[in-house]
Amino acid sequence: MKKKLTTLTLTGLMIGPILGSGIILLPPIVYDLTGNLSILVWFVILSLGFAFALVLGNLSIKFPGDEGVTNAVQEAFNTKLKFLTSYYLISAVFFGPVPVYLIGALFLQPLLGGEVNTLAFLMLLFTLFALLRPVHFLGTLSLIVTTVIGIILSLGSIAILVGDETSFSLDTPFDMTLISRALLLAFWAIVGWEVVGNYSNEVHDPKRTIPKAVKISAVIISVIYLLVVCAIQWASLDRTNTITALLYPLFGTASAYVIGVLAMLLCLSTVLLFVGGVSRLICGLTAETTGILGLLNRRLKNGAPLGATVFLCSINATVLCLVTLNIFTTQDLVALADGFFIANATIALLAAFKLATTKTIRYTALFLAIVFAGMLLSAHWIVLSIIALLAWKVLR
Repeated sequence: MKKKLTTLTLTGLMIGPILGSGIILLPPIVYDLTGNLSILVWFVILSLGFAFALVLGNLSIKFPGDEGVTNAVQEAFNTKLKFLTSYYLISAVFFGPVPVYLIGALFLQPLLGGEVNTLAFLMLLFTLFALLRPVHFLGTLSLIVTTVIGIILSLGSIAILVGDETSFSLDTPFDMTLISRALLLAFWAIVGWEVVGNYSNEVHDPKRTIPKAVKISAVIISVIYLLVVCAIQWASLDRTNTITALLYPLFGTASAYVIGVLAMLLCLSTVLLFVGGVSRLICGLTAETTGILGLLNRRLKNGAPLGATVFLCSINATVLCLVTLNIFTTQDLVALADGFFIANATIALLAAFKLATTKTIRYTALFLAIVFAGMLLSAHWIVLSIIALLAWKVLR
């Protein structure tokens, strides 16, 4: 009998990936943009993330299956909008994993040497291998990684807050332009909850397991982020290498090596969740197709989606080659992925609003949909043009 995800392993599968590269990169960037107001930005983002997790968790229970919350979109609206939502998420995973690989490789380079792009490609190959293992293996691996990383980041932050001279202030001038930019960047910190539903067929007793795992994960992620953010904002850390300085009380001069390993593990965890979830979505969408497209729904005996995983990893490898040729930059890829993620999440939230059976879920979903739509409108016009063109092609 195939092992399924329990509350513990599902929690591990969610926490590490959603922390991901964001916990390493975002707190210093948001602080540089907004100064002492960064703590307010993070309270807003983490509150939105907690609400987002609860709404999407609720949808995942009501509409289980490899296609995740897109099943809810079909129920609420129509099949065309279901496919549009799916295409947005798939498109995000065409581009999103590559900057994550590059970030992990950049931190890994001081340890192993070599070219960053070569290390990123090796991480991609490891991802392909790991995703073809049973889903329980992924959950256990993520749980171990998550536990180690969560403890190290939390203890490092607490050591800084207790041992260093700290000060609290909100005296930074309020600049709405910078605040909006910071919120859009910080959105990366809550991306991930929308793919939890794609694993629902592989969860033991999903009606009990998913809500518990979502709540536990959301609380732990929020606590770790707030500890890191507070340590960065209230302590006098080296601003040129903030996260490494955060670990100095624990590891001293070895901090740079430790953060290299942690960053690589976090980045791999992120990619495993997204590529694994979207490969299951593709399997569901192509379940009844034949011919070349029928290859996408091929699975191994352990249930791993072979065809879709190879397809996505091949696309990521191609995009990585385009980065090597300077056709794309990391910032271009993040902008594209973020736009597609937000478009996907907005439609899913509108479906949750329409299908909600309680007022709390209904109005929370509506509020989040409005906020996410506002974030989407602040994206680059090229990203918006691609999103609009894809909508026109699918819905016409």
